[in-house]
Amino acid sequence: METDTTRELSTVVKQLMARQLYGVLATQGDAGTPHTSIVAFVSADDLNSVVFVTPRKTRKYRFLTERPSVALFVDNRRERADELMQVIGIEVTGTARELAGTHRNRYRAIFLAKYPEMAEFADAEDSSFIHVAVSRYDVVDHFQHVMVLPVPQNRDGTGGIA
Repeated sequence: METDTTRELSTVVKQLMARQLYGVLATQGDAGTPHTSIVAFVSADDLNSVVFVTPRKTRKYRFLTERPSVALFVDNRRERADELMQVIGIEVTGTARELAGTHRNRYRAIFLAKYPEMAEFADAEDSSFIHVAVSRYDVVDHFQHVMVLPVPQNRDGTGGIA
């Protein structure tokens, strides 16, 4: 059952994920070493999915295919210390997998609607569309106030980006 607080938190997450262009993806490298990368992403209105594009010949791609548990950090900060209490940060956690076939084509169109300037990169032979099946959002606002938004998955585990 969805509460008013859950609805409000969902709205905050949807708005921030739609407005922001980039996030920091965390994967787990060799011997458990953290590895972070900036990615351009799109997120689903139902909050089940996040999709980004990456070349296959990268450490990021190798790490996420070897260890598919990932986190993506997205925030609305600016370079102003006096706005610290207004900053919202979201950690998205989930499981990554490469998209193929019709799923890839569907998400390609959605990705390019947000990032038309990235068409050449997205369509490169070496580029892979990565789908993250989101398990939860940890939302931090007012510097230390943490809220958790769990995400139920669709039966096929793909979520949906509309």
